Amino acid sequence: MSLGEASTMVAGLYIIGALITPDISRYCKSGKHVFWMIFSSILVGEFLINGVAILVAHALGTDNVVEIMLHSAGIIGLITIILSAIKVNDTNLYSSSLHMLGFLGSVTKRKFSYATMTIVLGLLGTFLSAAGILEHLTAFLLASGVFFPPIAGVMLVDYYILKTSRKILDETREKGLLPDDSQTPLIGWSAIIACIVGTLVGVFFNFGIPSLNSILVAGVVYWLLMKKR
Repeated sequence: MSLGEASTMVAGLYIIGALITPDISRYCKSGKHVFWMIFSSILVGEFLINGVAILVAHALGTDNVVEIMLHSAGIIGLITIILSAIKVNDTNLYSSSLHMLGFLGSVTKRKFSYATMTIVLGLLGTFLSAAGILEHLTAFLLASGVFFPPIAGVMLVDYYILKTSRKILDETREKGLLPDDSQTPLIGWSAIIACIVGTLVGVFFNFGIPSLNSILVAGVVYWLLMKKR
């Protein structure tokens, strides 16, 4: 595996995390709380816990998580693995349900049941896991590294550079409401086109770091399309 591919896998995971972070951080009371929530999770989760895990894995000579936890922490370690897996899956299911309902609601103009969507996605995830999707984890991570970064690129350009609908968002935020459909476009075709172009660049152009290429291209294309409107 090349350095670019490895970087794409890592970047893809981080960007997916960044995209779904608002689902959790919306409960924070201020921007400072959001910052410290993210900073502490990266500092503790990525550097400390993963650093210790790497040292233990090298000491035991294995990359099997269950074996590592059993040898280092016994039954407590095994319980920790089970509980952490439940929590991670719970968070992912929460975010995927929210986004799927938002997408279907925007397209069909219908309101779907949160409980039903959660059950359907949970069953789908369980089926894919039982079918052996983890055997293709590397391919999935590489694909995520070029499919999701363009979304982040569009969001960054839209919010920080173009500041689209900023006045409407500020006004509705003060009222504790969301903008209605008449104030904002139902489908952002410029964003969709930019994401497609960014993804294609990440997939077919093998230079540099694909995830970085896709996010930059998507951002630039989106900016150009919006300026021509």
